[in-house]
Amino acid sequence: MNNLNIYKEKLRESGLRPTRQRLKICEALFSPKETFHFTINDLSKIIEEKLDEKISLATVYNTVHAFKKNGYLKEIFIAT
Repeated sequence: MNNLNIYKEKLRESGLRPTRQRLKICEALFSPKETFHFTINDLSKIIEEKLDEKISLATVYNTVHAFKKNGYLKEIFIAT
């Protein structure tokens, strides 16, 4: 099973529709071989530059929030 099908299956299991935007966000977040920290703006730039896809900040924010709610991402706070 390729990554795209895995992403679709996981999204459906979580009650989320596997839209084109969500699949691109999955590709940006879960395809790299190592984990990374990001802000919503960082992730939006990664998607635009590396995956050649323009997704609104609101969509990126809402998708990241949904992924966090379903346990796919973990939010950490860094004191400044």
